[in-house]
Amino acid sequence: MPLGRTAKHLGHTMRNLVSSLIEHESVTTTLPKAKMAQGMIDNMIVKTKKSTLPANALKSKLYGELYNQEKTVPKLMNELTERYKDRNGGFTRILKLEPRIGDNAPQAILELVDNGEREMKFWYIAKTVARLELQGQPLDDLTEKNVRDLLLYRKDGDEEFRRTVELCKKEFFDDSEEELKNLPRMKSNTNGFHRTFRNYKVVPREEKPKE
Repeated sequence: MPLGRTAKHLGHTMRNLVSSLIEHESVTTTLPKAKMAQGMIDNMIVKTKKSTLPANALKSKLYGELYNQEKTVPKLMNELTERYKDRNGGFTRILKLEPRIGDNAPQAILELVDNGEREMKFWYIAKTVARLELQGQPLDDLTEKNVRDLLLYRKDGDEEFRRTVELCKKEFFDDSEEELKNLPRMKSNTNGFHRTFRNYKVVPREEKPKE
Protein backbone atom coordinates (compact mmCIF):
# COMPACT_ATOMS: atom_id res chain seq x y z
CA MET A 1 0.00 0.00 0.00
CA PRO A 2 2.35 2.81 -1.16
CA LEU A 3 1.44 6.28 0.13
CA GLY A 4 -1.08 4.64 2.46
CA ARG A 5 -3.43 3.70 -0.38
CA THR A 6 -4.60 0.52 -2.04
CA ALA A 7 -3.31 -0.11 -5.55
CA LYS A 8 -6.64 0.93 -7.08
CA HIS A 9 -6.87 4.13 -5.02
CA LEU A 10 -3.24 4.99 -5.79
CA GLY A 11 -3.84 4.50 -9.50
CA HIS A 12 -6.76 6.93 -9.50
CA THR A 13 -4.77 9.44 -7.42
CA MET A 14 -1.80 9.42 -9.80
CA ARG A 15 -4.02 9.49 -12.87
CA ASN A 16 -5.82 12.53 -11.51
CA LEU A 17 -2.55 14.27 -10.56
CA VAL A 18 -0.93 13.68 -13.96
CA SER A 19 -4.08 14.86 -15.76
CA SER A 20 -4.16 18.05 -13.67
CA LEU A 21 -0.48 18.67 -14.41
CA ILE A 22 -1.03 18.36 -18.16
CA GLU A 23 -4.05 20.67 -18.04
CA HIS A 24 -2.70 23.35 -15.68
CA GLU A 25 1.09 22.75 -16.12
CA SER A 26 1.71 23.24 -12.38
CA VAL A 27 0.30 21.49 -9.31
CA THR A 28 1.00 21.64 -5.58
CA THR A 29 0.98 18.34 -3.72
CA THR A 30 2.99 16.37 -1.18
CA LEU A 31 6.60 15.55 -2.03
CA PRO A 32 6.17 11.74 -2.29
CA LYS A 33 3.21 12.10 -4.67
CA ALA A 34 5.11 14.70 -6.72
CA LYS A 35 8.06 12.33 -7.16
CA MET A 36 5.81 9.46 -8.22
CA ALA A 37 3.81 11.63 -10.63
CA GLN A 38 7.01 13.08 -12.08
CA GLY A 39 8.18 9.66 -13.23
CA MET A 40 4.78 8.89 -14.72
CA ILE A 41 4.42 12.11 -16.72
CA ASP A 42 8.02 12.04 -17.99
CA ASN A 43 7.53 8.45 -19.17
CA MET A 44 4.20 9.34 -20.78
CA ILE A 45 5.69 12.26 -22.74
CA VAL A 46 8.61 10.13 -23.98
CA LYS A 47 6.31 7.33 -25.13
CA THR A 48 3.97 9.81 -26.85
CA LYS A 49 6.89 11.42 -28.69
CA LYS A 50 8.33 8.09 -29.84
CA SER A 51 5.06 6.29 -30.49
CA THR A 52 4.70 4.59 -33.88
CA LEU A 53 0.99 3.90 -33.40
CA PRO A 54 -1.55 5.54 -35.70
CA ALA A 55 -3.01 8.74 -34.27
CA ASN A 56 -6.37 7.16 -33.44
CA ALA A 57 -4.76 4.17 -31.69
CA LEU A 58 -2.48 6.45 -29.64
CA LYS A 59 -5.43 8.65 -28.76
CA SER A 60 -7.44 5.65 -27.55
CA LYS A 61 -4.51 4.45 -25.45
CA LEU A 62 -4.10 7.85 -23.77
CA TYR A 63 -7.86 8.05 -23.13
CA GLY A 64 -7.42 5.05 -20.83
CA GLU A 65 -4.56 6.68 -18.91
CA LEU A 66 -5.83 10.24 -18.32
CA TYR A 67 -8.85 12.10 -17.00
CA ASN A 68 -10.57 15.09 -18.66
CA GLN A 69 -9.54 13.54 -21.96
CA GLU A 70 -11.06 16.24 -24.19
CA LYS A 71 -8.38 18.67 -22.93
CA THR A 72 -5.47 16.54 -21.74
CA VAL A 73 -5.10 14.09 -24.63
CA PRO A 74 -4.95 16.65 -27.49
CA LYS A 75 -2.61 18.85 -25.44
CA LEU A 76 -0.25 15.96 -24.75
CA MET A 77 -0.26 14.74 -28.36
CA ASN A 78 0.17 18.17 -29.95
CA GLU A 79 1.31 21.06 -27.75
CA LEU A 80 3.58 19.20 -25.32
CA THR A 81 5.07 16.93 -27.99
CA GLU A 82 5.96 19.99 -30.07
CA ARG A 83 7.33 21.92 -27.07
CA TYR A 84 9.64 19.10 -26.01
CA LYS A 85 10.65 17.80 -29.44
CA ASP A 86 14.31 18.74 -28.83
CA ARG A 87 14.41 17.37 -25.26
CA ASN A 88 15.25 13.79 -24.43
CA GLY A 89 14.09 14.14 -20.81
CA GLY A 90 13.75 16.61 -17.98
CA PHE A 91 10.22 17.66 -18.89
CA THR A 92 9.27 18.43 -15.29
CA ARG A 93 10.85 19.81 -12.14
CA ILE A 94 10.04 19.66 -8.43
CA LEU A 95 10.35 22.71 -6.18
CA LYS A 96 10.19 21.99 -2.47
CA LEU A 97 7.91 24.09 -0.27
CA GLU A 98 7.48 24.53 3.47
CA PRO A 99 5.72 21.67 5.30
CA ARG A 100 1.93 21.75 5.21
CA ILE A 101 0.23 23.37 8.19
CA GLY A 102 -1.64 20.81 10.27
CA ASP A 103 0.06 17.49 9.56
CA ASN A 104 3.52 18.90 8.70
CA ALA A 105 3.62 16.89 5.47
CA PRO A 106 6.42 17.92 3.06
CA GLN A 107 4.94 19.86 0.13
CA ALA A 108 6.24 20.55 -3.36
CA ILE A 109 5.34 22.18 -6.65
CA LEU A 110 5.47 19.87 -9.66
CA GLU A 111 5.60 21.84 -12.91
CA LEU A 112 6.23 21.33 -16.60
CA VAL A 113 9.32 23.18 -17.78
CA ASP A 114 9.11 25.99 -20.35
CA ASN A 115 5.44 26.43 -19.53
CA GLY A 116 5.28 30.20 -19.88
CA GLU A 117 3.99 32.54 -17.19
CA ARG A 118 3.29 29.89 -14.53
CA GLU A 119 6.84 28.48 -14.33
CA MET A 120 7.87 29.15 -10.74
CA LYS A 121 11.62 28.65 -11.18
CA PHE A 122 11.60 31.12 -14.07
CA TRP A 123 10.30 33.78 -11.66
CA TYR A 124 12.67 32.75 -8.87
CA ILE A 125 15.74 33.20 -11.07
CA ALA A 126 14.42 36.39 -12.69
CA LYS A 127 13.89 37.88 -9.22
CA THR A 128 17.44 36.94 -8.20
CA VAL A 129 18.89 38.55 -11.34
CA ALA A 130 16.78 41.67 -10.75
CA ARG A 131 18.10 41.99 -7.19
CA LEU A 132 21.73 41.59 -8.23
CA GLU A 133 21.38 44.16 -11.00
CA LEU A 134 19.78 46.67 -8.65
CA GLN A 135 22.61 46.13 -6.18
CA GLY A 136 25.18 46.64 -8.92
CA GLN A 137 26.62 43.16 -8.45
CA PRO A 138 27.70 40.78 -11.24
CA LEU A 139 25.90 37.48 -11.58
CA ASP A 140 27.62 34.73 -9.64
CA ASP A 141 28.62 31.51 -11.44
CA LEU A 142 25.70 29.48 -10.11
CA THR A 143 23.09 32.07 -11.15
CA GLU A 144 24.62 32.30 -14.63
CA LYS A 145 24.44 28.52 -14.94
CA ASN A 146 20.80 28.53 -13.80
CA VAL A 147 19.91 31.18 -16.38
CA ARG A 148 21.62 29.22 -19.18
CA ASP A 149 19.89 25.98 -18.23
CA LEU A 150 16.53 27.72 -17.90
CA LEU A 151 16.66 29.31 -21.36
CA LEU A 152 18.37 26.45 -23.24
CA TYR A 153 15.25 25.10 -25.01
CA ARG A 154 12.88 28.01 -24.37
CA LYS A 155 11.51 29.71 -27.46
CA ASP A 156 12.23 33.48 -27.37
CA GLY A 157 13.58 32.87 -23.89
CA ASP A 158 16.06 35.76 -23.76
CA GLU A 159 13.46 38.41 -24.54
CA GLU A 160 10.90 36.92 -22.17
CA PHE A 161 13.48 36.63 -19.38
CA ARG A 162 14.54 40.28 -19.71
CA ARG A 163 10.90 41.42 -19.59
CA THR A 164 10.37 39.37 -16.45
CA VAL A 165 13.53 40.75 -14.81
CA GLU A 166 12.39 44.33 -15.42
CA LEU A 167 8.94 43.48 -14.08
CA CYS A 168 10.50 41.99 -10.93
CA LYS A 169 12.49 45.18 -10.38
CA LYS A 170 9.25 47.20 -10.35
CA GLU A 171 7.04 44.79 -8.43
CA PHE A 172 9.33 43.29 -5.77
CA PHE A 173 11.98 45.89 -4.95
CA ASP A 174 11.99 49.47 -3.74
CA ASP A 175 14.42 51.57 -5.78
CA SER A 176 15.57 53.62 -2.78
CA GLU A 177 19.22 53.28 -1.76
CA GLU A 178 18.28 52.37 1.82
CA GLU A 179 16.09 49.50 0.63
CA LEU A 180 18.82 48.13 -1.66
CA LYS A 181 21.35 48.22 1.20
CA ASN A 182 19.08 46.00 3.30
CA LEU A 183 18.69 43.34 0.58
CA PRO A 184 20.75 40.15 1.07
CA ARG A 185 24.06 39.90 -0.77
CA MET A 186 26.00 36.92 -2.01
CA LYS A 187 28.35 35.48 0.62
CA SER A 188 30.58 33.79 -1.96
CA ASN A 189 31.09 33.61 -5.68
CA THR A 190 28.74 30.65 -6.02
CA ASN A 191 26.28 31.46 -3.22
CA GLY A 192 26.89 28.13 -1.53
CA PHE A 193 28.12 24.64 -2.43
CA HIS A 194 27.46 23.23 -5.88
CA ARG A 195 29.14 20.22 -7.42
CA THR A 196 29.83 22.11 -10.67
CA PHE A 197 32.01 24.73 -9.01
CA ARG A 198 35.13 24.28 -6.90
CA ASN A 199 35.16 27.26 -4.52
CA TYR A 200 36.70 25.17 -1.77
CA LYS A 201 40.04 23.48 -1.14
CA VAL A 202 40.49 19.77 -0.55
CA VAL A 203 42.72 19.28 2.50
CA PRO A 204 44.14 15.84 3.32
CA ARG A 205 43.15 14.43 6.67
CA GLU A 206 45.85 14.67 9.32
CA GLU A 207 46.97 11.33 10.62
CA LYS A 208 46.96 11.01 14.37
CA PRO A 209 50.24 9.85 15.84
CA LYS A 210 50.22 6.24 16.93
CA GLU A 211 50.43 5.73 20.65
